[in-house]
Amino acid sequence: MGLLLAVALTVLVAVLFPSSPGLANEPEFFDVPFANNQWNIGRRVDESKLRYCIDRRNPDWELAAEIVEAVAGALLLEPQRYEVESDFIIEDITRIYAIMLEHCDIHMGFKLTPGGYDNWITLTRSYYHAEYVFITADPDLLALGNLAPTRAIGPTMGTSAHIRLISYIKALSAEDRWPIYPMGTSELVLKSLLNGTIDVGLLWGPAFWAKQVQDPVYAELHVIDPSPLPPTILGVGALLLADKIFLRTAFDEAITALIEDGTIAGILEKFNFPATARP
Repeated sequence: MGLLLAVALTVLVAVLFPSSPGLANEPEFFDVPFANNQWNIGRRVDESKLRYCIDRRNPDWELAAEIVEAVAGALLLEPQRYEVESDFIIEDITRIYAIMLEHCDIHMGFKLTPGGYDNWITLTRSYYHAEYVFITADPDLLALGNLAPTRAIGPTMGTSAHIRLISYIKALSAEDRWPIYPMGTSELVLKSLLNGTIDVGLLWGPAFWAKQVQDPVYAELHVIDPSPLPPTILGVGALLLADKIFLRTAFDEAITALIEDGTIAGILEKFNFPATARP
């Protein structure tokens, strides 16, 4: 508990002595998005709360809420949830900026993709690591290396796993290359597997986990060994505005303590979630 108390004291320091502009490489004015009516959003007064955002479109939203509430407890703050609502599959980053200004100090559920974010954003350390998975409806197929070159793979387009797959295939001779049909969403990957358009899908492991939990139609699909490719693993953390230096530090320290005492591993186990908590 000593580390958690120290983390809580860090938050109190952040409240009493806000970060000054010279402490970080702040983004230039024109690099920061503009949100409609952002000048009318007042400065928050109640510093005893940890305002956090979750998005139900993220497969991990329930366990992310438990993790951030555990962090709030460690920091001696009262958690205050805001649920993001939208009809879009992927949220526009400018709208995320507006949501952050108005509703939350911290937004859960972002893959820690190197170089993947603008400099008005800062990201916490990971609270879990998960991987992209190859899946199939073929009960006899156990490894990617056993897939015949005539059978098609459908990766989720533009992901780091998709890029790694394409790099590997380019190194193969033409007759050994699998046909690749990039898919725009995880949902399309899964539907294409069920209707036989592709033989193997490649998608974010937590997204596959969520679909199997929600719909029994996906029960017959299973994960296969990615070899000869190595697994593509990414950490998942939370997003903050770049000036939230002290809060990010406090969050990181709390996550480290909660991983070390087994709290986060317990949350992952509770949901049978396909991820690991790394110190």
